[in-house]
Amino acid sequence: MSRLGDRIYAVALPFQMFALGASPLELGLAAAILDLSYLVFVLVGGAVADRMSRRQLILASDLAAGLGVGAVAVLSWTGQLAVAHMYAVSAVFGAAEAFLAPAYTALVPELVPNDILQSSSALRSLSRSVARIAGPAIGGVIVVAGGPGLGFGVDALTFAVSFATLLFVRTPRREPPPVASLLSEVRQGFGFTLGLPWVVAGALGFALLNVAYSGQTSVLMPLLVRDVLRGDAATFGAITAAFGAGAILAALMLTRIRIAHAGIGLYVFELAAALALVAMGLITNVPGVLVLMLVIGVAATGSDVVWQTTLQRHVRGEMLGRVSSIASLGTYLLNPLAPLVAGLLVQGFGPATSLTVVGVYAVIVATLLLFASPLRRLR
Repeated sequence: MSRLGDRIYAVALPFQMFALGASPLELGLAAAILDLSYLVFVLVGGAVADRMSRRQLILASDLAAGLGVGAVAVLSWTGQLAVAHMYAVSAVFGAAEAFLAPAYTALVPELVPNDILQSSSALRSLSRSVARIAGPAIGGVIVVAGGPGLGFGVDALTFAVSFATLLFVRTPRREPPPVASLLSEVRQGFGFTLGLPWVVAGALGFALLNVAYSGQTSVLMPLLVRDVLRGDAATFGAITAAFGAGAILAALMLTRIRIAHAGIGLYVFELAAALALVAMGLITNVPGVLVLMLVIGVAATGSDVVWQTTLQRHVRGEMLGRVSSIASLGTYLLNPLAPLVAGLLVQGFGPATSLTVVGVYAVIVATLLLFASPLRRLR
C-alpha cells in the first residue's frame, strides 16, 4: 500500500511542479533534495536498524512520511502550496526512506529461511511491481480528474493503511546488542563493509549507473511526455505502469530461476536496461516508449533482486542493517547530481536526445562493470 501511494505521488509531483511554474531545473532539484536527504540519514538509519526493533522503525518511517505528504495535500487544496513546500516534503521522504530501507532489508532474513531468500526477494519485488502498475495508472486518472492535491491526499491515506497493517506483523525476539554509541556502530559497520570488496564494488557500480536512471525517472520522462509525446498525467502514468509490468515479469521469473553467478547476471540485466534507454531517445512514440519501459522494468528488477539476495545471503544478520545502509550510501552517492544534470541536458538538447545520451553512458558503464567488477566472481 505504501509503494502504491509512492507511485501516485510520483505522477502528481511533476504536474504539481508544472502548475506552480517550475522550470526543468527546479523539478530536478526536488528529486535531488530527496536523494540528498536519504544520503544524509542512511548511515544513522542502518545503525539504528541494528540496535532497535526493525518493525518499530518501519512504522515510525511510515508515520513521518504520511504526515508530510498529508500536509502538502492540505496546502494544495487551499491554494497555499509553493515550490518550497515540495522541497520540504522531498526532504522528509528521503529521511523516512533512509530509516525504512535498511530496516526492511535486515528484517527479511529474520522471517525467511536462507534457502528461499531469492524467492522472497522476488516476491517482495512483485509486491512493489504491482504497485508500480496500479499506482501510476490510478495516479494519472486522479491527477487528471481531481488535480495533484487529490493525488497527495490519496498517498497520505495509503501510508495510514500501511501503518495499520504493519501493526499486525510479529517478528522473532532479538537479543539486544551491546550498549555502544551510534557513531561507534557506524564506524564498526564501515570497517566490516570495507572488508567485503564485492559490496564496495557493487555499490560504486550502482552509483555510476544510477546517474543515468535517477534523472530519467524524475526529469526526462515527465518532460518527454509533455513536450515530445504531447501527453498528460494519464500518459505519464501509463508509461510508468509499463515499468511495473516488466518488474512483475522479472519477479515471477526469479521465483523460479536461480542466478548462479550473481555479478554476471546483475550486469547483464543492467546492460539490457541501458540499451533500452538508448532506444527510448530514438523511438519517440507512445507504443515504442511503453515497450521499452517494460524492458527496463524487467532488467532493473532482475538486477535489484540479485543484489538484495546476495546481500542477505552473504552478510551476517547482526551486521546486515549497517552493511545495507552503507551499500545504499554508495549506491545513491551521485543521485542528487543526476536530476540536476538531466535538467541541464534538457535545456540544451531536449528530452529525447538527452535520453539517448544518458543511455549511451549507461551502456559504457555496464559493459565495463560486466568484465571488471569483483562482484562477477561471486556465486
